[in-house]
Amino acid sequence: MNRIDAIIDSYLVKGKEAGIILSREQILSILADRLGHGKWALAILKKENRPLNKELLGELVNEAYQQQTQSQKKLLGSRHMLDEMAAKLEGAGLVDVSEMGRARMYKLSLLGDEVILHIQSQRGA
Repeated sequence: MNRIDAIIDSYLVKGKEAGIILSREQILSILADRLGHGKWALAILKKENRPLNKELLGELVNEAYQQQTQSQKKLLGSRHMLDEMAAKLEGAGLVDVSEMGRARMYKLSLLGDEVILHIQSQRGA
């Protein structure tokens, strides 16, 4: 069993105990629906295919958002917004975090990759 299946199975076990059973697709949909600005960060991490520090990740998210929307407005307008987004992604297991000196490096996790694939399949459906 790979890591993603283990994570999802743990959700399923907890749901069964509470009388609630969610499918893999339902779990991925819930994660995707609640990502908010995190979708941009996951897309950047997928595109870059390498660990990024939080500041660079935030800059790339803002650049991609501005290019996509043809706007001068930044998606992540403050350090607090960047910290909050990174914490949500880390807490949900969508990114793996490692430390290099004092910098925290963010890399797309297997679960994060699954969420991206799910989002892409929903858009194509």
